[in-house]
Amino acid sequence: MANGNRSVLVVGLGRFGSAVATTLDHMGQDVLAVDRNAELVSRWSSILPTVQADLTDVMAVEQIGITDFTTAVVAIGDSVEASVLVTGNLLDAGISDIWAKSVSLQHARILERIGATHIINAETDAGKRVGHLVSGNYLDYIEIDGPHTVVKIHTPSHLVGYSIAEAQVHERYGVTVVAVKSPNRDLEYGSKDLVMHRNDELILMGTQDQIEQLIRG
Repeated sequence: MANGNRSVLVVGLGRFGSAVATTLDHMGQDVLAVDRNAELVSRWSSILPTVQADLTDVMAVEQIGITDFTTAVVAIGDSVEASVLVTGNLLDAGISDIWAKSVSLQHARILERIGATHIINAETDAGKRVGHLVSGNYLDYIEIDGPHTVVKIHTPSHLVGYSIAEAQVHERYGVTVVAVKSPNRDLEYGSKDLVMHRNDELILMGTQDQIEQLIRG
């Protein structure tokens, strides 16, 4: 991975949380999924590293070795109180990069006020998309019809200083550079002569495997 693996704690194994956790796991991230529901933990234990625990309890947070994780996703949707308590406990335990699912505007405001880094609107953000964003490789990620995706990334180091034609982006990887956004400049369409710089944001279209190969170089 371009930015290295992260250790991600996913709290809540409903449809949203399980989608986030499995997406991160498939991408090679270190994931631990936690839920207080024994049935859900049992269901996912053969697919993901899982632990049954109620992280509204501070003692439970301490017991699972929270300092091992750099990022947490609080995917609890059935209880606003539990969501807020878990988010607060994780922040107190030292995890500063927290992605928390909200089920209402009021819920989102509370999460923001207590310090959640990213608020996920459950009505508009799909778990798979969030999983890709949490991985750290993408600035944005959009699924389109068929096997293709559109992503936004910073220029990989091996492409810095090369034009799109010189780097043979499409010929080597099958990826199309749709546009490039340089700092303090307008968005430019991805013409072959356009040079990609270190802090540029590239908007790419391709299959997931093609884009991952381009990122790795």
